[in-house]
Amino acid sequence: MDYQKLIRFEHESFIKFIYASVMVKDNEARHKLNDIALFKYRHMVWAMSDAVNNGVKFNMDFDEKEIAKIKVTREEDLLEVLIDDLDNNLAFYEGIDNPTINRLRSDDSFFLRELRELDLEGEITAFNEKKELPGIELDESSKSALVFFLMEETFKEYELITIYSYLKVHSNIAVANSVFTDLAYDSIYHLKRFANLASKMGVLTLPRPIPHEKYEDIGIIEFLKENIEEEMDAEKQCLILAEKIGNENLKEFLLFISRQEVYHGELLQRALNAIKNS
Repeated sequence: MDYQKLIRFEHESFIKFIYASVMVKDNEARHKLNDIALFKYRHMVWAMSDAVNNGVKFNMDFDEKEIAKIKVTREEDLLEVLIDDLDNNLAFYEGIDNPTINRLRSDDSFFLRELRELDLEGEITAFNEKKELPGIELDESSKSALVFFLMEETFKEYELITIYSYLKVHSNIAVANSVFTDLAYDSIYHLKRFANLASKMGVLTLPRPIPHEKYEDIGIIEFLKENIEEEMDAEKQCLILAEKIGNENLKEFLLFISRQEVYHGELLQRALNAIKNS
């Protein structure tokens, strides 16, 4: 089986669905797309684990043209892209009989049924660059700072999801494995929250593939040390923006995120200690 292709397909599905979930207006559809995104993330990790167990090397590349298909202006067009995505996955699974593929086939068949029951019609404003947050008045300085923050952080969180997932499936140390799992899921949450704000402001940006050297054959000890420092820096950036944002709800959200960044540093330290002691 072509594990690289399977991983790429599941990876692309995850990206499409997690971003689509913040692009549509209907709450039921948003929840459904988010649910599918979380399963597609799990599908990706299962495919990665199977590749590792079978001694197959792989990368985390994806086709940017494939992801760009969701950059549309109508919800019905987005729905068509998502349906095509699952159809293509199901076509790839044909003729393959193993526990993972059988699970993926079952899940995607059900998700496809759910998608076809959705009635999405409306304008997508996620990419219109209006730079206005509905219901919230911000001065130009705060607005510019928030837009810059969201564009930076959405990509950073996507990058962390990818790296932590790759490290997780290559780790044989239970504590480190648990840490990478927790950090990946926190980054998924952060990505969704940041992308949702970016979508509301019309400044949503889609991810780009990560250079292989950021996750392949890296010095894990040095990586963890650097990321502990980066988490502390991320906390500071959230605090700085929280103080200047000029809106109480956004301030509290940023403070909430900053406190999570502090705990991420603690989790990374636990992983570092476990690896050093292994």
